[in-house]
Amino acid sequence: MLEGGDALVILLFAAVVLSWGFSWYAITLQVGDVSALVSVAYRFVLAASLMCGWLAFSGRWSLIPLKDQVLVLALGVCMFSLNFVCFYVAAIYLPSGLLSVVFAAASIFGGINASIFLGKPFERKIALAATLGTCGLALLLGKEIEIDSSNHVPFWAIMLPFIGTYLFSIGNIVSAKLTRTYSVFNVAGQGMAWGAASLIVLCFLSGTEFRIPSSSLYWVGLAYLAIIASLLAFLTYLALVRRIGVARTSYATVLFPIVAMFVSTWAEGYEWSLTTNLGLSMTLLGAYLIFRKSPNS
Repeated sequence: MLEGGDALVILLFAAVVLSWGFSWYAITLQVGDVSALVSVAYRFVLAASLMCGWLAFSGRWSLIPLKDQVLVLALGVCMFSLNFVCFYVAAIYLPSGLLSVVFAAASIFGGINASIFLGKPFERKIALAATLGTCGLALLLGKEIEIDSSNHVPFWAIMLPFIGTYLFSIGNIVSAKLTRTYSVFNVAGQGMAWGAASLIVLCFLSGTEFRIPSSSLYWVGLAYLAIIASLLAFLTYLALVRRIGVARTSYATVLFPIVAMFVSTWAEGYEWSLTTNLGLSMTLLGAYLIFRKSPNS
């Protein structure tokens, strides 16, 4: 029988996995007449307002000093801005479940980045994880790659989620540096604000129209992404980190793509095959290896 604490951990973990698992389909609800730049800007204007408002109301608000605001801007651009623009544009061409699986490879990118930028040893498990992840994604995305037929997805669209995932992994490095000194809540809230501001500037510079969509599904998707996926799931994730630690909580990023793939199957008619099953398994195994501690650690 589960104790109260164990039951709460399972509930929190399930909430994070399900919230992020469904968020990828919610992105497809925002794809259409409104530019990706504008849709992501709307999302993080709302998310930043809610996060910063909650911080102010709870007495936790603290403005990060000017000397580190450049880092917060970099965080916003990489984690709450251009990375999602890549995914929103890619969602025009690719099933939402596949986007989530590519995003799961952020853990693999993170291991590589730690070796490149932080001087950490390049462990054998990182090389194995990268190999598994690369092969798995190739199997998953193989049928989507444009070869000769114009009916297939253009190659540049397939590259977008990889670019978005790599930007996110860079944002993780910046976040790790900032959260050594400042509250993770203030870092996230101010990062979201910078992300939204950078997109608004890009919209003005590019002459992109700020359209107000009439579709109710668009607003349902926006509310879900800003309130549940960006705010509540993030706070739940941090609560889980405090209870069971970063390593165990990180397994959520291995599990939510499975939820997203089943949602994509149900809502978008994604068709499975032996190849795609193998590809999903290899990619998630690669992500799992990154989080798995070695026996001697």
